[in-house]
Amino acid sequence: MQKTICFLILCLTFYSCEGQTKENTKNQDKNDISNYKTEILSEEEMRFTTDKAVLLIQNKNYTEFKHLIVEDIAKNISEQQIIQIVGQINEIFKTEGIPTGNENILPALNATLNGNDTIFINNILYNFKPINNSQKVLTFSFLKQYGTDKIAGVNLNTNPLSSANAKPTIKQIEKFDFNVSDISNFRIYYDERVDRKRKFKNEIGYFAIQGDLNTLRESGILPIIETIFSELKKSNFKSVKTFNSTLNRGESAKYIQAEFGFKNLPYSIFIYLPIKNGGQYENKIIVMQREYVNLGYEFTLNQNDYLKIKSEFPKIAEMNLENFYLDKP
Repeated sequence: MQKTICFLILCLTFYSCEGQTKENTKNQDKNDISNYKTEILSEEEMRFTTDKAVLLIQNKNYTEFKHLIVEDIAKNISEQQIIQIVGQINEIFKTEGIPTGNENILPALNATLNGNDTIFINNILYNFKPINNSQKVLTFSFLKQYGTDKIAGVNLNTNPLSSANAKPTIKQIEKFDFNVSDISNFRIYYDERVDRKRKFKNEIGYFAIQGDLNTLRESGILPIIETIFSELKKSNFKSVKTFNSTLNRGESAKYIQAEFGFKNLPYSIFIYLPIKNGGQYENKIIVMQREYVNLGYEFTLNQNDYLKIKSEFPKIAEMNLENFYLDKP
């Protein structure tokens, strides 16, 4: 079993590899892997690209790292996701070092099915030193149709942990004492779901805004965030538990949520407020202390204990933020 710490989606080649599979099947039977040798890319060229990626991660160069990703895939990845992924791997580099030498950096070829066709994925594996009977593996993936100078995916796994027994390594916070001045990045997402009617720039019924502290100031959202943080200092949460899966919002919940990264903190804070059709979270506010997207501590609050959050948070959806909505939320 594997615990997936972070994954930059290969999209998963179902559309991006369409041209490749059609070309391949002209000369071979579907699901035939007998000619796999023709699918192997140059290890030297892939290593050149992955070494560049490692250096960019070390330096937390988010922009250039995103430029190193296949354009068809990169356009569907948010800046917040890039920041989180690079940050997570960077922390592993700091604590466990960077694998070196041909015995620790290895090529691999995987075959996966795309309908009735076979897709070959070339990988470069960076194997970290085993610790406590487990080992982390950083995988960079390449697709033949895009060549070796762009990566199609990055995946950091730890064996033999599974998501069912994974536990956070960060210490649980005892109180919600956050300062807006410490915000390094954020992402806000609003969705009307079944009631999608309003137009937000290019989309109907939903929007996303992301950026840094300056973005919060320029958009006029900052006073609302200050109110939310002030209210959270009450720290009157109903319950707390560890979580190792993503939040299940249901299919009809109208909601607003926000995630904040902070300077020099190894976790982010995620706040979820169901506005209508909240399902299991009806009349609740969920606060997550996230080590990773699917790992951390989940706090359950009653909305009636935080009436200002209940009333102020949704006001972001009523503001005129046309210049700040993402083109592709």
